[in-house]
Amino acid sequence: MSPVAEPAGDIRSQLAAVLDAEHPKLACFVVPANRPDIPKIRAGLRRVDHDEGTLLTTREPLARLFQAYGPGDDEVMAHILGYPEPKGVVVSRCRGMPHLVARAVQARDEWDHVVTEAYCSPVGFFATVEAMRQHVPAGGSLAVLGPIHAVGRRIALRWIGF
Repeated sequence: MSPVAEPAGDIRSQLAAVLDAEHPKLACFVVPANRPDIPKIRAGLRRVDHDEGTLLTTREPLARLFQAYGPGDDEVMAHILGYPEPKGVVVSRCRGMPHLVARAVQARDEWDHVVTEAYCSPVGFFATVEAMRQHVPAGGSLAVLGPIHAVGRRIALRWIGF
């Protein structure tokens, strides 16, 4: 299954967080369909392209790690993006039904754009909520959705140009 592109507003909010030295978000992963939403790269922001997606970060060690391993290594991606549980762990802890059992925990800004999103299993739920809570900017909120609703949000908001 192909990754689902995010609304352009989410990408802008994620990049703003990466560029904010006081925000805990250190990197942003952009799927190929979102590449046109990436603004001109400014000084201090490193862009690393792979066929499966693009990493944007101000941290050279994270850029080198992504360049070496790419997005195919779930453990490395969890480390780079600050997820408490790697994707493979989430899937294995969801009893073969991640589409029903997993949760997407989203830190949203005051305009309801997703700044950071992490999927979790029931085992990792509280750690993920706490990690994502740190990413909620002033005036923002924390949202918890099932995977189907999280993906549906992306599709609907892209459709209306949010």
